[in-house]
Amino acid sequence: MRARSLPIKLAGGLLFLLCSSMVHAAYDAADLKKLFTDKSQRARIDAARSGNYSGAERQQTRKIKVSGYVTRSDGKSVVWVNNKSTLEGSRIGDVKVHQANIGKDKKVTISVDNKTTRLKPGETWYKETGKIVDDQQ
Repeated sequence: MRARSLPIKLAGGLLFLLCSSMVHAAYDAADLKKLFTDKSQRARIDAARSGNYSGAERQQTRKIKVSGYVTRSDGKSVVWVNNKSTLEGSRIGDVKVHQANIGKDKKVTISVDNKTTRLKPGETWYKETGKIVDDQQ
C-alpha cells in the first residue's frame, strides 16, 4: 500500500505547489496600500479621529453655529455645533466647546484658534470678523 500512496502524495504536493504559485502570482502589491498605512498616514488618521489634527488638509472653520444644547439629568451636557454633537467629546473639528460653561446665562462658550466667544442657541459667530448673527430673527 505504501508504494501506491507515494505517487498520490507526490501528485497532491505538486498540485498544491502549482495552485499556490498561481495564487501568489495573482496578487498585486499596489492593492496593499488599501489595507496598510505607513506611520505618518496612521498618525494623521488617529489625530483626525481624536480632533487634534492640525494638517493643511483640515478644513478651517470660518463660522460657528450653535444649534442648541441639552443638559441631561446626569449632569452631562450635549451641544450641537455646525450640525454635529459633542456626544463623543468636547471638540468638533477645530472648535472646542467648554463643557463647564454650558447653559450659564443660556449660552455656550466655544473657542477656535485661540479666539473665544459665548453663543446662544441659534446664533452664528463669524470668526474672522467677530460678528455674531442671530439666525432666529
